[in-house]
Amino acid sequence: MLKGLIFDLDGTLTLTQQFHFLAYTEVFKKYGINYTPEDDYKFAGQGGHCIVPGTFAKNGRKISTEEEDKIINEKIQVYSRMLDENKIEPVEGVQEFLSKMQAQGLKMAVASGNRLEAIEKILNLVNIRQFFSVIVTNKDVPKSKPSPDIFLKAAEKIGLKPDECIVFEDAINGVQAAKAGGFKSIALLTGMKKTDLLNAGANFVVESYDEITEKMLEV
Repeated sequence: MLKGLIFDLDGTLTLTQQFHFLAYTEVFKKYGINYTPEDDYKFAGQGGHCIVPGTFAKNGRKISTEEEDKIINEKIQVYSRMLDENKIEPVEGVQEFLSKMQAQGLKMAVASGNRLEAIEKILNLVNIRQFFSVIVTNKDVPKSKPSPDIFLKAAEKIGLKPDECIVFEDAINGVQAAKAGGFKSIALLTGMKKTDLLNAGANFVVESYDEITEKMLEV
């Protein structure tokens, strides 16, 4: 029986994934690195401590831990500026869906590679913070997606088992993480290809929350 829902944030609840890409693009350019959409596709959901050294390594360069932290902080500043300068939009149908699920007594959590401060800010900007009793970030777990750690921690914090929850994602790494943790998943088609999400293990792929049926919510 379904008892809980666990959501990624960027690209899943809100249309904010592009700001991560734009922020990394701006920062990496300062270091002579071209951060491509293909790079973002590969790294989506993994967090800065994977993206920064991974991107430098792809370009044949090594960086120290101090340099990595410096670049991550630069990206955080650019990303924060972009959140302030742009209107943040929710994924279509999400407010109504969350309200309906809350009315049914389901527990809901956010499990995101974004920072806690940014998560709180974004959820409040689109007026959906009140739906979530738990927020888990990469800082709360040993490994980022595609490891299942972040989803397992979220399930633990809402007192449920993986087979009592459904994970909502928009990225390949996130879908793979859900599958590895024993969760059913529904993927939102906000940036990645449907075939890639299905191949990664998504049980269903939808364009908006309005498309989600009672059948999809069975576990």
